[in-house]
Amino acid sequence: MACVALAWLRQQPGVTSVIIGARTVEQLRDNLAAADLELTADELQRLAVTTQPPKLYPQWMLEFQAASRRRSS
Repeated sequence: MACVALAWLRQQPGVTSVIIGARTVEQLRDNLAAADLELTADELQRLAVTTQPPKLYPQWMLEFQAASRRRSS
């Protein structure tokens, strides 16, 4: 899981470095493996949807109201 998370982070726009934290040699190997892991566009998209933070008020309310207006017109 750490390998995929680090690979995803490394492939994000604007990210110039990734800080790893390992307590064991096994964790270090797993973290370093992220340097060689290239996620596909589909995998990146699926992870982007999964990790999208929830919209806060008032943004969600404005979108809800706009969608409601489109449905009633």
